[in-house]
Amino acid sequence: MTRAKGDPAWPLLISRLSLRHLHFVDKVAENGNILGAARALNISQPAVSRAVREVEKVLDVQLFERRARGVSLTPEGELFVLHARAILNEMRNAWQGITDLDRANTGLLAIGSLPNGASGPLPRVLMKVRQERPGIRISVYEGLYHHLVPGLRAGDLDFIIGRLNQHSPDDALATKRLFRQSWRVMARAGHPLAGAKKLRLADLMHLSWILPAPTAPIRQMIDALFLRDGLSIPEDRMEMGAVGISRALLLHSDTVMFLPANTYRSDEDGGLMVALDVVFEQPDDDVGLFWRRGHQQTPVERYFLKQMHLAIEEMGLK
Repeated sequence: MTRAKGDPAWPLLISRLSLRHLHFVDKVAENGNILGAARALNISQPAVSRAVREVEKVLDVQLFERRARGVSLTPEGELFVLHARAILNEMRNAWQGITDLDRANTGLLAIGSLPNGASGPLPRVLMKVRQERPGIRISVYEGLYHHLVPGLRAGDLDFIIGRLNQHSPDDALATKRLFRQSWRVMARAGHPLAGAKKLRLADLMHLSWILPAPTAPIRQMIDALFLRDGLSIPEDRMEMGAVGISRALLLHSDTVMFLPANTYRSDEDGGLMVALDVVFEQPDDDVGLFWRRGHQQTPVERYFLKQMHLAIEEMGLK
């Protein structure tokens, strides 16, 4: 929240609170007790307690509920820690940017990847970054949107890449469309329908299908592909969210599965899988990036974005 110039509390915050205070409060929240925070910070327990009391006094709120086995955040504490972590991460980014201003040769990059969202360009980008800038340390975390967004808001993630369509607008996040994802029906090499031309979904209804779990965000879109052709959801189906098991079933049976193009590109190139020639209406499935609104991107992040756009262009995605 932007404070008015005449607000007497704002100058007090500026003069009395430091990054040290934010760091100490964050460590207490992370460890769930004062002693654990003191050990992590390698300082005395009274010093941590004093810093927390100073913050609470300046803010005139209680950040932690003291309990027999530690502490827990109050609602005010949760809000403070959320913003404190974002500030600490921004300062860490500023320090990294200053130390390597001209070229993004070193640094950290944390990417969140939504399921079925970035199977095409992201692996290519990661390999390119490792080849060109081995000093950049990259971490990729795959998960559902509601699991990854808190980390993005707090600054623990730099970007989330994935499908844009199924997520409601968030005022704290900015988004950018990268490309429209195409879908195919995948099967093992040598599948009885592998050589058939101009199939319709109706021609595949006798097969066993692998479908996302009913609660998966992508399931509604998959179901709609059948309904558009006047079909019901296949009765002979297995519902799962395990990528490894789905791949094994495709390779060792006559099951079929809707997948984004490039999901199993290496299996296709190696002659293990094929895309069946099935005619169906492609869904509106845009893939894009999420990031914190107002965040000043680091040289490493700008380099990552450049490589992402180059990979999308090289792959002919639009």
